[in-house]
Amino acid sequence: MNEILLEFAGRMADGGATQLPESYKALAVNAEFHLKTRMAGSELAQRLGDVSDYRLNLKKGRISFVFDGAPEVAADAQVVGTYSDDGSWMWGWGHPDVPQPMQQAAWAVQQFGERQEIEDLLSRGGPIDATRLAEFQAICAYISDADGVFMGAHGAGGQVCVCYYQNNQLKGLLGQ
Repeated sequence: MNEILLEFAGRMADGGATQLPESYKALAVNAEFHLKTRMAGSELAQRLGDVSDYRLNLKKGRISFVFDGAPEVAADAQVVGTYSDDGSWMWGWGHPDVPQPMQQAAWAVQQFGERQEIEDLLSRGGPIDATRLAEFQAICAYISDADGVFMGAHGAGGQVCVCYYQNNQLKGLLGQ
């Protein structure tokens, strides 16, 4: 089992889980619960609805949230993927405009899908609905131990989905 899966399995063992999810449905349910719980306890997550603007630095792997009349908040970040207005999704690991260091969380999902033989995680992209979009975001946050997810306008007619990490928890994922 590779380093990412070992780290994920270690976290799950601490949480009382006895095995890695082997189906998309089980993974999505676990992931959505994990993300909802994580974001419910986060002051930043509670404020995401008030973001007036954001800046994503792909070279530094950082996202800065801008709030009207309040200080900016910055966090480490990874690109989960992009979602266009026509309903098309593309994973960060398959996106030509996402630098490799910013693809690591998305690659972890793809590697998990390969290891657990979950076909739903192996396609580079395609049309998806809002439910599947939320599941993909949650799964990426769950596997990479992100503190939350954020969707922001990107380019003409699309959005970028980002996992953010407030406590530098991505270091193990990036091998640093």
